[in-house]
Amino acid sequence: MEPSRIVRYDADFIAKFEKLGELLEEGERPVIYRFLLDNFQFLFTLFQSYAKEDQDGGVKAFEGVDEETKRELMRPLSYRQYRLVEGSFSRWVEEEDEVISSIWDFLHDNGRIYEKKVMSSAEIDGGSMILENVYCCLARQKK
Repeated sequence: MEPSRIVRYDADFIAKFEKLGELLEEGERPVIYRFLLDNFQFLFTLFQSYAKEDQDGGVKAFEGVDEETKRELMRPLSYRQYRLVEGSFSRWVEEEDEVISSIWDFLHDNGRIYEKKVMSSAEIDGGSMILENVYCCLARQKK
């Protein structure tokens, strides 16, 4: 797999993730929107390429990586991450700010982000779904 197609939780990714947390606390929607586009938009493209490869008979992207990385790439969502994906689209979510912060909560995964080596394909899928809804919330005018 090309190194650029594996999302590594390296120092650069963690710095962007932590910056996202700061921006979410500040609450400036246009700044958050631009930051997400500039730093996390790649999740959509990666999600689509994984889906296409899977449709073509297995994700070739996982070939040629060491066993530990392959295990992490195949790691399922945690229960909490699954609930965040589901909750992001729930009609019972009362505050748009909850939806917007759900991308940070999803990636943070109760602190597990600091223990992981790479983002799994399930996390890429779930993250891109949440991100889509976050973009919709950010694009709407805040009441």
